[in-house]
Amino acid sequence: MTTIDFEERDLEASVPDLGAGGAWTRVRLRWRRDPLTGASARILTGVKLQPSTRPDLTELTAKPAFCPFDSEHLETATVPFPAELTAEGRIRVGRAVVVPNIMAYATHSAVGIYDPGRHFLDLDEMTPALIGDALTAMVRHARAVRRLDPTAQWSSINANYLPPAGASLVHPHLQSAHDSHGLTGQRLLVQRSRAWKERHGSYWAALVDQEAGGPRWVGNIGRVAWLTPFAPTGFAEVWGVVSEAADVTDLTDEDCRALGQGLSQVLTAYLAWNLASFNFGLIGGGPHAHEDGHQVVLKVLSRSNPEPVYRSDATYFERIWGEAMIDLSPEEVADSVRARF
Repeated sequence: MTTIDFEERDLEASVPDLGAGGAWTRVRLRWRRDPLTGASARILTGVKLQPSTRPDLTELTAKPAFCPFDSEHLETATVPFPAELTAEGRIRVGRAVVVPNIMAYATHSAVGIYDPGRHFLDLDEMTPALIGDALTAMVRHARAVRRLDPTAQWSSINANYLPPAGASLVHPHLQSAHDSHGLTGQRLLVQRSRAWKERHGSYWAALVDQEAGGPRWVGNIGRVAWLTPFAPTGFAEVWGVVSEAADVTDLTDEDCRALGQGLSQVLTAYLAWNLASFNFGLIGGGPHAHEDGHQVVLKVLSRSNPEPVYRSDATYFERIWGEAMIDLSPEEVADSVRARF
């Protein structure tokens, strides 16, 4: 199996140290390139950009007079799926409920609510069962979409948690997108996976094999290998790579439970770091996923804390130029998360 080349460069800069009266001081940062996509990241040293304290979320997360995802409003505020998609109307697994999305993000999209009975779930309340059941319900919806519309071959399941992550509602939920085009990053991963497979074999199998037991390795749960990426795209980023699953519709109930368990443990680590907001994305490989050598990948990363005036973690580096600026190395993230597996 071909060895993956993890390209890294040490950079040095001179900056004035205000704590030393403005004396110029040499500091070190690291530049890294993702071996599959070519995207680069810069890992800083010194002062951390992550928060040292966690804000009081009481006011933000207080139960309002009306929330469409709360159990007392769900049946009247949401609409059932058409009978040709599913006879269930609303797809339910455990406490999780999946309903149509009123926003057209894709040809087919849905919203999953982890627990309509709880208006807010903090990170340590996002249990393996709640996440696993929600993912299972979303996968069932994905399969129903694929049966109804075989052209919707690009599938993803995603989450915004709290306003800094892009959530318009505080009630924790996840969303899906299914159509014939896919997402930019999704298509890029699949295209690069295909090119890598043509030269060397499966990139994802090689990545898991090479990283296993190393400084970025977190652990295995079922068919899911957990690790931190060499060149992250966001803060405290962790990946889950599902072996023998190329598309979202390939995920079994056991895979969903494994993803739920791992993701729950990552979120518990975020809470220990005084973090409060996150995004995750789970992508399939499109119409030729199996032939292209893709494997289902879940990526989760933290976002800025929801304070009245806060520093966004998306600067010109990320939003305009696609270059991540990271203050905690993947190896440090893996070391902390690994202890929870």
